[in-house]
Amino acid sequence: MSDKARTLMSNTIVVDGLFHALMKDPPPECGIGKNIVDMILEGGVNCMVDSIISDQYSSSFNDLLNAIYDYKLLEDVLPSKYTVAESIADIEKAKEEGKLALIMSTQGSDFLQSDLRKISLAYKLGLRIVQVTYNNECSFGCGSYVKHDTGLTYFGEQAIIEMNRVGMVIDVSHVGHVTALQTIEASQDPVIYSHSGVQALTKHVRNTNDEHIKALAKKGGVLCVCPHCIMNTNNQDVRPTVDDYINSFIHIAEVTGSMDHAGIGTDRWSRNTMANDIKRVGFERSTKGFFGKFDGNSKHVEGFNYYNEWENLVEHMLARNISEADCKKLLGGNLLRVWKQVWK
Repeated sequence: MSDKARTLMSNTIVVDGLFHALMKDPPPECGIGKNIVDMILEGGVNCMVDSIISDQYSSSFNDLLNAIYDYKLLEDVLPSKYTVAESIADIEKAKEEGKLALIMSTQGSDFLQSDLRKISLAYKLGLRIVQVTYNNECSFGCGSYVKHDTGLTYFGEQAIIEMNRVGMVIDVSHVGHVTALQTIEASQDPVIYSHSGVQALTKHVRNTNDEHIKALAKKGGVLCVCPHCIMNTNNQDVRPTVDDYINSFIHIAEVTGSMDHAGIGTDRWSRNTMANDIKRVGFERSTKGFFGKFDGNSKHVEGFNYYNEWENLVEHMLARNISEADCKKLLGGNLLRVWKQVWK
């Protein structure tokens, strides 16, 4: 990594807008005697959002409580490396102390069990981001895979008011286009996509169209671009290059007029683990990262993982003449701005 890129990263609170894998078994590339928190910190990430529950299978408030217990307990296990952050001050302190600041979020809202009172209680327990739904219908509205998106429900409208009141950040990843747009418009606070893509560049149901991007930006929100193949290339047989990924940042800036509304959310469920090797027999597994390492152009070079993919990305952004100030926004500054505005 160049001195310029290294200095930029060391002076920046680097945020992964959605990780979704902290409590899974560590991938082989962590090395003997290291855990996944070591891997994340060595990769240059200081702060990450982790969805502590997901509505891939419906969840209850009790499931949320059990998950919060586990994530809080990890502070006792790794006191010198990890902390659950509930404020910007917590994140800044973790950066100073060399710890990973973990922001608790959900993918879906089933855990509310159609009870508005649980929003404020969850916030007091440390939950800071709630995703409206996870692909399917729920009491809030419709997910991205629902054929006929009927938009926000009455409960969803009331839930947005309550989330704004207590300071909960609203996430519209995995949300149907009608429901997502109505959520952005109904919220008084900025709304985020924690892990999505750009529909104008890659045709995928989970990606975000320009109308939504403009509405999001008007409210001050952020779209965190996910580096998965399905969200960055229309040819699913070819991995996207780093430049394919960066093209999404540039498109968002062209649509909104600045780099103030883009971020990064890796959604690293696809990383290699021992469990994946056992359970996915017959599938080709790889410890490669999303792209290839920086070689001065956009060609693929093999042998890339979470240890160096962030520095790889910074090298490419600088090579694409993205300013250092805008790099800092993309690496976490935009998300921190939204969190500072919304969290009470």
